[in-house]
Amino acid sequence: MSATVQASGSVLVGVDGSAHNASAVAWAAAEALSSSATLVLVHDDGGVGGAAARATLERATAGALQVDKDLQVVARVAGASGPAAGLVRTAREQVRDAQDEGVGAEPMLVVGRRGAGGFREMTLGSTARRLAHETDGPVTVIVPSGWDPGTLEPAAPVVVEAVSDRALAAATARAVRLGRPLVAVATWSVPADEAMIGRTIPQVWSEHADRAESGLEEALRPWRAAYPGLEMVALATDRHPVAALLDQASGAEVLMVPRGATAAAVVEHAECPVLVL
Repeated sequence: MSATVQASGSVLVGVDGSAHNASAVAWAAAEALSSSATLVLVHDDGGVGGAAARATLERATAGALQVDKDLQVVARVAGASGPAAGLVRTAREQVRDAQDEGVGAEPMLVVGRRGAGGFREMTLGSTARRLAHETDGPVTVIVPSGWDPGTLEPAAPVVVEAVSDRALAAATARAVRLGRPLVAVATWSVPADEAMIGRTIPQVWSEHADRAESGLEEALRPWRAAYPGLEMVALATDRHPVAALLDQASGAEVLMVPRGATAAAVVEHAECPVLVL
């Protein structure tokens, strides 16, 4: 078994010119640089167009090129369909272009957790919320406001909710490409009816804990064998999935979560960027 470590498709980032958005542009630029991908800046101008749209994209381009002056950057105006729809439509166009060129890499969407609009108390903007809840959308990364790549520790891990082979494959590929440790989190619980079968609570708890730990190690076994040099931490816990993942997200390079209710919850509060598969 091997993780496919290759250059990704284009990295698309939604640009609205707000201070909240700067972290998303910085993350997307760093991701495009590390994966040898093209950075596509996408701005929804509400159908107005003109000098304001060009100025917003020019400022974002200048910010992205501060990451690396040789970064390949493309700026696009998405039109009046709404930021989330514009990003998804642009991503699909990128997929068609890649297929025409015989390249199968999937694009990645990046947005800030909050944008220019909304109330001060909002933790998750409407664009991020819609993309996080898309049932079949592209891989999406939601970056918290104020995220600063300069504060990231060299050993900051890639954290993944280990609920599928796809999630583990993607997380392993990222950890190998970036040279970072991998933390795989699996959560478990004791069914209520098992408290009524005549065994003590410690016996039941211990049985389920051992079963969860063994299951996680079995899922990780082929990845450990394929990448013996990769530091891999297995964490099986009976905490609520959201609480367990948010705890591990503190100080992480990225938190990778399959789509679903857990992903929709963690994107609102994670201290690191959240990659929704």
